[in-house]
Amino acid sequence: MTGRHLPVPVHGVTARVLMQTNCGPYAYIAADFEPPGPGGLTEVLNAVPAERRLPEVYAACVRAGIVRGLDGVAASVLLTDAHLHEVDASEYGYRLAGLEAGRAALVACGLLPPEEADSLRWADWPGRPRPWPGHNPRSDALTASAPAWCADFLPLSDGGRPAVVTPPERGRKGRKGRRGSPGGRT
Repeated sequence: MTGRHLPVPVHGVTARVLMQTNCGPYAYIAADFEPPGPGGLTEVLNAVPAERRLPEVYAACVRAGIVRGLDGVAASVLLTDAHLHEVDASEYGYRLAGLEAGRAALVACGLLPPEEADSLRWADWPGRPRPWPGHNPRSDALTASAPAWCADFLPLSDGGRPAVVTPPERGRKGRKGRRGSPGGRT
């Protein structure tokens, strides 16, 4: 895609890298993408308010990720918001957030096919196609490859069966090691 320019502005692109392990990389950025200026080069400007501004080491990672995500397409990028987590912030997280924000801008302006949106896990933008809560294209492969013995775990679209079967309630009588009353033996 070398020598190409972003054809239309894309405002409100966000990327939030957040691992649910409580010790993974964390990053949050918001950016506006516009066609490049008269020079035709990619420029990334930081307009984040001073109280939320990223340290320079993370801002450089965001710039590098955005440039890589744009894949040679020239654009003017304005960082409008960012958040820093004192413990979990990492260079990897901010580079990944920038990369996904750049790819999201390309999908939003039509330079990448809409199917590419499924691969963008951390990015969001106005007008992003949402395959759920209806049909998710990636679930077809999982449903087709599911063995016959796990039919109870298929989605609700298979005739109204629950997605997860709850085991029946068991009585508490007859279990060894349990006391009948909290005050002592019965």
